Amino acid sequence: MIDDSSFNEKCKQGLYFYSTCKLIEEGFSRLYCSKEREIFKRILLETHRLISEYDVKVCNSILFDCDVLIDSTWETINVGHWRDVDIFWRQFYRSICFMKSINLSCADRFSDAILSCDMGLIMGAPFGDELYVQELADVLCPRVGYDVFKVEPAPIQKAKVPLPLLPNHRAVPHVNAPSIEQFIQLIKPCTPFVMKDVINHWPALRKWNPSYLIENYGERTVPVEIGSSYTSERWSQKLLTLKDFIRNYILTQSDEVAYLAQYELFNHITKLKEDISLLDYCAVSESDVVTNCWFGPEGTVSPLHHDHYQNLFC
Repeated sequence: MIDDSSFNEKCKQGLYFYSTCKLIEEGFSRLYCSKEREIFKRILLETHRLISEYDVKVCNSILFDCDVLIDSTWETINVGHWRDVDIFWRQFYRSICFMKSINLSCADRFSDAILSCDMGLIMGAPFGDELYVQELADVLCPRVGYDVFKVEPAPIQKAKVPLPLLPNHRAVPHVNAPSIEQFIQLIKPCTPFVMKDVINHWPALRKWNPSYLIENYGERTVPVEIGSSYTSERWSQKLLTLKDFIRNYILTQSDEVAYLAQYELFNHITKLKEDISLLDYCAVSESDVVTNCWFGPEGTVSPLHHDHYQNLFC
């Protein structure tokens, strides 16, 4: 049984939110989910009690109920086209994953508990801006033994990829930490340029390396693309823990290329967001700023395409 004030606080906050969330009750009524409502309320009640007083039989019973709802919701989510599925089912799936994670944690099954959080984040959807699943995963990560993650630090070398010059090629201008006014002028022609010395203050530049990521976030599960390009006939996707992805595809040579591409990793592992900061240049954006992550070995390719928004690659 886990005894930690931060864990208990995150659990109680999340349970209170899901027990009082009007959108959940509205979803049950709108979609005629009387059976799901009954099981959901039972899980909420018993999980609240379990945090205060652990009972293995009660825990196993709750986990059974969680799996019943997860399995039925999973089928609903994956029937038909993804965009045609009512958003409530993805939100409901995420809330059940949260409660399953609590019960797995109470049984000291921390790796399984983190996986449950990650499945809720990958396949589910939030009710508004709530971050209870991410925060619970952040609390659980240190509970997994660090000795599992220790690897020898590997030197990071910049890949030398020769690029052929086109007949009409142009030099890309380099600018040293431009002002906002200069930046606005630079983006007007919609042509690429390189900015220097604008992220020197990021802690990520000092902290991030394979060993650090494995030691602190190695148990987190992320969606990974298999294949050098999404246009490849052999392209596929699979879920991997960050430690397996780094060890098998970054630190060692592999016959296949794996790529964590265009994924909102900082909304998934929110602790990583503390190591970067949104650049002031983003304030000129006329739309919401989306922060994605690309992480992979040499040999990955982004096919020629056009985005309908401005990009800042750091």
